[in-house]
Amino acid sequence: MALILKQSTAIDVLIGPFVDDTDGKTAETSLTIEDSDVRLSKEGQNMVPKNDDTNCAHDEIGYYNCELDATDTNTVGPLVLAVHESG
Repeated sequence: MALILKQSTAIDVLIGPFVDDTDGKTAETSLTIEDSDVRLSKEGQNMVPKNDDTNCAHDEIGYYNCELDATDTNTVGPLVLAVHESG
């Protein structure tokens, strides 16, 4: 899914769904997704940890609220967000 973000503006994005490794369908509702687990690529460059130091919080059914700050969104062009969390 593509979002259009305003450059250099803080935003909360919903990421997921995160599902169980074993059955591939059960929603993971108690993961600890730390700020350093969220990786960003701006305009096709190398992935780096997001700048905002807030951990992601579970919303519902395996979706998590992920906060990005103005530094995370300061580059014009594609922004790719990736998370790999075990569980």
